[in-house]
Amino acid sequence: MKKIFYIGITSILVSTLLLSLPISVNANTSNPNGSSRKPQPGWTLWRPKAEMKKADFSAGFSNMELGGYLDFENACATTSGLPQEKIAYWFRLSNSVKRMGTGQVEYGCWVGGRFVHTFSSTAIKASLRDVDCLLVNSRSGNSLAVRSEPRENSRQVGVVTNSTKVNPGSFPASVIQTDGNNWVAITSPLEGWISDGSPTSEGNLTLCRRK
Repeated sequence: MKKIFYIGITSILVSTLLLSLPISVNANTSNPNGSSRKPQPGWTLWRPKAEMKKADFSAGFSNMELGGYLDFENACATTSGLPQEKIAYWFRLSNSVKRMGTGQVEYGCWVGGRFVHTFSSTAIKASLRDVDCLLVNSRSGNSLAVRSEPRENSRQVGVVTNSTKVNPGSFPASVIQTDGNNWVAITSPLEGWISDGSPTSEGNLTLCRRK
């Protein structure tokens, strides 16, 4: 199964609107983080919508994403029967936003101790003007295979060792999730796809240090 969830600004961005059954989390009726306040693997803690401006992220890079968010808000209002200003909206960021500049933001409307709808889309670290350098730091070895397509059984075109600097070629980076792993497109030192591991892992790529 292949799922595209982050792609470059010049491409069509694919977002996910979940309008299925209410989503329950380990939480009390007022806070989706629960009493333990421990984030789920791969994510930050949920934060109220009022904190979005200071969260250092940008999202909504296409009409598809913007329209999807409006559909999400309308669905929240319809299901809850509340006006928009009375709905408790929350958001959280995937850890890769801070780690490599590109990731996901997930929004949720919290009603009666559960999320009745969620919506996710591409997010970037807003304080970064551009990301043209990522550092390889494989968690399972000392190198990453570079493949012609974003999947494990694709043809290998080369190898990048730990501490190698790679260029994702776009910001947001192009990332495709295939069979539970995130694959990031790179344009140098050679062109292809490298695995960043599963969305819940610590990842294989980090931002290069700025001089």
